[in-house]
Amino acid sequence: MRVISGKYKGRNIVSPRGEVRPTTDMVKGSLFSLLESRGLVEGADVLDLFCGTGAIGIEALSRGADSCVFVDANTDNVARNIAAMGISARVVRADFRRALRLVKDVKFDIIFADPPYGAGYCDEALKTVLKYDMLKKDGVIIIEHSSSNGLINPPENCIIERRVLGAAALEIIMRGDNESGTCGGV
Repeated sequence: MRVISGKYKGRNIVSPRGEVRPTTDMVKGSLFSLLESRGLVEGADVLDLFCGTGAIGIEALSRGADSCVFVDANTDNVARNIAAMGISARVVRADFRRALRLVKDVKFDIIFADPPYGAGYCDEALKTVLKYDMLKKDGVIIIEHSSSNGLINPPENCIIERRVLGAAALEIIMRGDNESGTCGGV
């Protein structure tokens, strides 16, 4: 695995075999193409939930995001990768429920969640993020899961766009504006 664009382009991301299932370069490239085409990466504050190796957060920082909080129950891999690249970032080692409580007062432009496939955490993570109001006004949540799974169940006043990329599916979710009660386009 490697960083595919930006200031860390070409740098290797260490991913021990069997320990994590990293987001593939194809999925990562498609995701960032979509986010950059909508002007969402430059200057963004990012949460990489279930970060594993930290590949998504590192890619966001490489492409101009201002900050990233990396969260995982085991942060050994992400800590090794950000140290090797000289990146200064907050790393939270905790179960996702506890970690979201710890960072609930922070607002993010992009929240990326890639829970273990089949673990059933997608809906719970989404609802928790929205409950704690962790998204900035025009923020997006991206949830990666197996393309063999059905759509996740977004709470009321959310819109969802699904992209299927081989074995992975990306659910791109934007919360509606709390003041107007309307949903914006993703």
